[in-house]
Amino acid sequence: MRIVTAALLWLSFTGAASAHALWLEPDAAGYQLYFGEFGENMREGSPGLLDRFEPAPAARAFGAGGDPALEVEKKPTSFQFTGTPDGAGSVVAEQARVTERKQNDKVVRTLGRYSARYITDFAERKPVIPLDIVPTGKPGSFKVFYDGKPLPKAKVEVVTEFGWTKELKTDDAGAFEVALPWKGTYAVEVSLVDNTPGTHGAAPYDGMRFITMLTFKISDGLVAPARPPVVTPKR
Repeated sequence: MRIVTAALLWLSFTGAASAHALWLEPDAAGYQLYFGEFGENMREGSPGLLDRFEPAPAARAFGAGGDPALEVEKKPTSFQFTGTPDGAGSVVAEQARVTERKQNDKVVRTLGRYSARYITDFAERKPVIPLDIVPTGKPGSFKVFYDGKPLPKAKVEVVTEFGWTKELKTDDAGAFEVALPWKGTYAVEVSLVDNTPGTHGAAPYDGMRFITMLTFKISDGLVAPARPPVVTPKR
């Protein structure tokens, strides 16, 4: 019956993989920050799209006191962060930069903010980045914030490391709940477009685009299908 249940869940919720995003996964040295498509285990490399992250993303650890910045080193398919202090329950990495494109003979400048958060448990946390996804105190219960305020009716995509996908929307208070039936690592992605112009440092922009991904690991549940092999496109 357990195998049948797992098969039904797989067929019911498999969907399109999430778009390119940053996500964090812990390892023996600290944390790896990847860029690609989580559900397909597709990780961009260097040389390639990983080189667009200049300067390298920055990361901080939260929950251990002082919220220290972590050291970063660029690897062939990731950014390696080290220096996480004991007791840190959350690590947040992000990068923001202004890009330009032509649209109907007009140059449009967009501030892109890619962000990633990893949590070690589901204790309630406060938002610390412009578009943030935080747990609210129990497994599967989360809240989305934008600019420090709950974000209602936001589209949310939940993906497992083997590609199981479910789409939801936040309620009027920016909250949502999702069942977490599988063992393994999950990712929760939210994106947002804000057409408010401004400046980033000395660079002006016409609008902003945010993509944030929260990752965490579930140790109990159904045995999941195998994670796809790592794919690194040649660009």
